Amino acid sequence: MTTIIFSSVLYIEFYTINSECNNFKIKENEKQILLQISSMLCMIFIYQNSNAQCGQAGNGTNSGISCMYHDSIHNCLYVGGGFQYSGNDTMHHCCYWNDTTYFPMPMMGNIGCNDSVWCFTYFNGSLYVGGSFTQAGGVSCNHIVRWDGTSWYPVGNGFNAPVHAMCVYNNQLFAGGNFTMSGTTTANHLGYWDGTQWNQLSGGTNGNVWSMCVWNNNLYIGGDFTMAGSVTVNHVCKWDGTNFSALAGGISSWWGTCSVYSMCVYNGNLYCGGIFNNCGGNGMGNLGMWNGSSWTSIGDIGNGMMSDMVGSLCVYNNHLFVGGYFSSCGSGSANNLGMWNGSTWANIGTGMNGTVRSLAVYNNSLYIAGSFTDATGVSVNNIAKYNSVTGIQSLTPQILSLKIFPNPTNDFIEVSWSNTNSSNTTISISDVTGRKVSEQNLGTTNAGFQKQTLPVNNLNEGIYFLMLNSGDKKYTVKFQVTK
Repeated sequence: MTTIIFSSVLYIEFYTINSECNNFKIKENEKQILLQISSMLCMIFIYQNSNAQCGQAGNGTNSGISCMYHDSIHNCLYVGGGFQYSGNDTMHHCCYWNDTTYFPMPMMGNIGCNDSVWCFTYFNGSLYVGGSFTQAGGVSCNHIVRWDGTSWYPVGNGFNAPVHAMCVYNNQLFAGGNFTMSGTTTANHLGYWDGTQWNQLSGGTNGNVWSMCVWNNNLYIGGDFTMAGSVTVNHVCKWDGTNFSALAGGISSWWGTCSVYSMCVYNGNLYCGGIFNNCGGNGMGNLGMWNGSSWTSIGDIGNGMMSDMVGSLCVYNNHLFVGGYFSSCGSGSANNLGMWNGSTWANIGTGMNGTVRSLAVYNNSLYIAGSFTDATGVSVNNIAKYNSVTGIQSLTPQILSLKIFPNPTNDFIEVSWSNTNSSNTTISISDVTGRKVSEQNLGTTNAGFQKQTLPVNNLNEGIYFLMLNSGDKKYTVKFQVTK
């Protein structure tokens, strides 16, 4: 009965605020009572962002995504995981997204990696990729490789087991994972690159490294380990450039399974997420906040079950977003995705129907990736796009149609499209590596049907992508050149 009354009060209050617009009249004293009750309820219950909705991010992938990385220099989003395809296009565990189309990462006809990709980072002008693979673009490598936008290169001897995390600290590249050797050099789960070879970092750790983060001029490391060098640290530690140190007793779990999968800096503090129920001797469910000297709980993630976990953390629009496998954040329900504003938890509509493993911000939108097919009621393939300003971020452009004829072609292509509004229009063509081979500015095109003929007889035989930009909208179509 109480719940029914509260629901009615909230319903009336919603209309009371807009009473002038809706010609809904209510006495002033009744308004004040309802406002007070509503305010109390807002402090008690989690805010449910029921109107929030995610949008599709293109075709997505045919299997799970483990990591994403925003390349701000080239303005693209790298995506890695266990997948093989995006739609009908071969990707082999990694690709990049330009806000319209997924592109493969090929070399000499060999596309992507031969096994799962777990992490990305950018260092000295190149993208570094870590994972379970031993080949990339047909090049032999051991679980870590460098991509310069066109070609793949091994990074020294690599490692003897998967790389799960990478980070740049003090102008050096650090890698963590399940490995113990780099060639003939001992590297217990944690190594750094000196430009020539991989070296073990001060004894390494005694277990798998899953996450790394730089905060306050220190490198923070999380994972399955209990020792870092000769220091007992319990699943999380700090490296100051010289020594390892513990974080007030570290992180533990009474049921045995314990790991730190993700780290993120938010509002001047370090947040750690994973599988655990204790930080520094204080009860915390799968998420803890470290202020540099002590741990604080901001509310448990999940219901204290071993299956609950936090897999990813990300700051977007001044909120901390938390993804993983759970059904609650704080005291309210949240399906695998929650949002913390510094004082209150909120859900994102109906959430995701599967595990969230990676979160990243790209082109002012939050990308959510993992293993799921439903994102806030929208059908997706393991990746979704969310914009907190509009609540809905659809990739359906305001260009009604875009067609290329003939396709395949060996001489020219005729591009036809229809605009909904008058806008500046450009057409560019890129090869399968993402390299732009031509661009033409058509100036302002009017609303309605448009047609443009482009010569392509100077292009080599192969697959190309034509991108049409009209105002702030984009549309991409694939075509083939034959000789």
